[in-house]
Amino acid sequence: MQRIYYAAVLFLVFIALAFDLEQLLWISGLLALPMLFYSFIHSNRLFRGMGIAFLVGGAILLSYSDVAFRTLPALFSNNLTLVVFVAVVPLMQAAIETLRYDRQVESWLFKQVKNTGSLQNRSLITTYSFVPFMNLSVLPLLQNTLNNRLQQMDKAKRDGLISRTTLRGYALALVWMPMEIMVVTALGITGQSYVSVLPYLLLLSVMMTGYELLKNKWWRTGRLREIEIREERGRSKKSLVLAVLLFLVLVIGIGEWLQLSFIMTVILLIPLFAYSWTRLMGEAATFVHKGQVAFSQQLAKGIHPFIVLFVSLGWFTGILNGTELLTLIQEPLLVFQDVPIVLLMGIPLSFYALAMIGIHPIASMVLVHEIVGPILAPTMSLALTIMYIVSALATFTISPYGIVVTMTARNTEQNPYRIMLKNLPFALLFGALAVGVAILFT
Repeated sequence: MQRIYYAAVLFLVFIALAFDLEQLLWISGLLALPMLFYSFIHSNRLFRGMGIAFLVGGAILLSYSDVAFRTLPALFSNNLTLVVFVAVVPLMQAAIETLRYDRQVESWLFKQVKNTGSLQNRSLITTYSFVPFMNLSVLPLLQNTLNNRLQQMDKAKRDGLISRTTLRGYALALVWMPMEIMVVTALGITGQSYVSVLPYLLLLSVMMTGYELLKNKWWRTGRLREIEIREERGRSKKSLVLAVLLFLVLVIGIGEWLQLSFIMTVILLIPLFAYSWTRLMGEAATFVHKGQVAFSQQLAKGIHPFIVLFVSLGWFTGILNGTELLTLIQEPLLVFQDVPIVLLMGIPLSFYALAMIGIHPIASMVLVHEIVGPILAPTMSLALTIMYIVSALATFTISPYGIVVTMTARNTEQNPYRIMLKNLPFALLFGALAVGVAILFT
């Protein structure tokens, strides 16, 4: 019953956004309240804490705002489009599993690898290759495989290899992917198009990946005993790369053709592409079954933290924008209006600091934008978008309370703060490089 209710509400949101029906969005906001309550009970402590903070903060600010009482229900639906996006993303993972790409992990990691430098590069590239479609679910697969097959290696070195390569590969692949929620959120709040920001994100991803590959090749090379691999039948790497490229072309082409927003284009395209891709490969029936299971599980369990975050965040920011508080915070920063590099440098540092205390990067993005957006957006909207995306994805490698780091800590049995320290230089360099690209090329 819960899954049916969630699916129905999210479908209403999709229709309301597709046809610009404000009244239906208002109704969706009311219908989201039972979802918020139920998801709050079934969410984890971190997201419950953020949800309470945003709901209470909004309630406190309400008396100081000029928000009309009749518009309050609509605030709860402000970010529900992102919940729709989260609901359909697992369909891509179902397609990958249907086509059995995941069965070739050992071959892609260990085949003809003779030293640790090559293994680190292979691990980074394999993570980079799988992440676009499998996203978070690829990390346990890769990390457990590496951990189990590298018992010959000293534990500290093994843990370092896994923490660096898989988390950095994860962030570098997602930074330009249209299926990544951080990319979708940043484009949504700045109003930039995916086409305009893609070249810069690709440039940053290629530069950082190239740096990591060269560093691994020359700085961390040691001999490695040959590892026996179990060959599994599956699709080729080329077909996976072609699928990624085709998806990107379709996202750009269909968005321009139908004049849809970026997030609406991706939501519409994911199920259609996944089904068409598997049908072309003769696996449509298997995909339909796996897709139904994945979608049902996402509605039953995986979506709860995002409902708590997005619904409460919509309430808080909607009321915050109706107060004078933002103006008071922005006034001291106006002195840097003619020195934008200072504000741009502050963006990743703000994200990293908030990540250290457990604030989700989406919440950080929205809060930071409310402060610096009005100052820089009129003249540097593209640069802001780049900084938001890079800063948000970089936190995945260093946030000791984030799901990516905690999952890695659990899979490798190490302290999450140790993982944070290993990846902090990467995050700082990634942020600094993004500032340079934003200033020089936008």
